[in-house]
Amino acid sequence: MKLFFREYGSKGPSLVIIHGLYGASDNWVSIARQLEKNYHVYLIDQRNHGQSPHDASHTYADMAADLLEFFTTHTIEKAHVVGHSMGGKTAMCFALKHPQMIDKLVVLDIAPKSYASFSNYGQITNNHRLIIQSMMKVNFEQVKSRHDVNTQLARLLPEKQLRQFLLKNVERKKDGSYNWRLNLPALRANLEIIMEGLSEHDHQPVNIPTVFIRGDESGYVMDEDMLLARRFFPGSELVTIPKAGHWLHAQQPELLIKTLNYFLLD
Repeated sequence: MKLFFREYGSKGPSLVIIHGLYGASDNWVSIARQLEKNYHVYLIDQRNHGQSPHDASHTYADMAADLLEFFTTHTIEKAHVVGHSMGGKTAMCFALKHPQMIDKLVVLDIAPKSYASFSNYGQITNNHRLIIQSMMKVNFEQVKSRHDVNTQLARLLPEKQLRQFLLKNVERKKDGSYNWRLNLPALRANLEIIMEGLSEHDHQPVNIPTVFIRGDESGYVMDEDMLLARRFFPGSELVTIPKAGHWLHAQQPELLIKTLNYFLLD
């Protein structure tokens, strides 16, 4: 699949940043502009997100294959890869399949464990199910502006910051009408797959310099999760960003940039 991407800088090592669920490359533009002096930065839209193509299938094998095609198309032999949330699992899956193409790996606020409804983290899956269902209930026939979308979402999703993030996915079409850029039916159909963990039966551990970065107010990555993480990525580190939740790149961008540079420029 030919992914949409944005490109910043032209000197230094290649750095590919992969957004998470409901995200897009434009969420990372301000960070890319602060990194471009040291790296050749690529921001991609994953399938069913942003301006990339839609497809009914949405597995980590799919997304890792999309990333391999992106590396091949742009003649990227080796790169630093940063992935947030769902993008972090894409990055891990790609690294385990193609370790020779990874210089250093950064995984943002996600672990290789399952977050599916049958696990101890089922509430996270349920929250995402509610988010997708709420977005699909928006009646765009009654929408004349993004404010109207926000008004409809507020009845189901009271958290303002979450709504502001989701509203970035509203697009205005040529005829003046509005809709979601996301392929919500595909995301809903594949949600359990998106939430599942990496299989130790399918992947052998790889020795790639790896750091997991979490927000201290997020419940996605626990201390004990590093036991599993280090079975895939021996010697991987865990760093905690203070006063940040799951969307740590939006909540603590400066601290995240300092942490990335400390690890990648070492």
